[in-house]
Amino acid sequence: MKNYELLLMFNVNQEESTNKTVDKYKDLIKSKDGSVDRYEDWGIMKLAYNINKINKARYILLNFEASNEVLAELTSLIKFNDNIIRHMFIAQDKKITEPSIMMQNRERA
Repeated sequence: MKNYELLLMFNVNQEESTNKTVDKYKDLIKSKDGSVDRYEDWGIMKLAYNINKINKARYILLNFEASNEVLAELTSLIKFNDNIIRHMFIAQDKKITEPSIMMQNRERA
């Protein structure tokens, strides 16, 4: 099992399906003996540039431990989800559970 970080950018007009989609991804990871180490909802933020005439997105960050099989399955699910504007997987050397800089800044404000 390897550690990964997944950043998802969702269309802001699809609030209900966003939560269902994220729960589905978390359930998939857990069902295949993986673990979700960190989940953060950064909320809605303005994009640096328009993507398909969209200028805002809801950002979700997941840190998880899973096998390559789960990673391939997640990639396939994300690829065919029209509500996800962009996504990025990053392999991590270790588990990350502490709050990200985005959440630390939010707590101070």
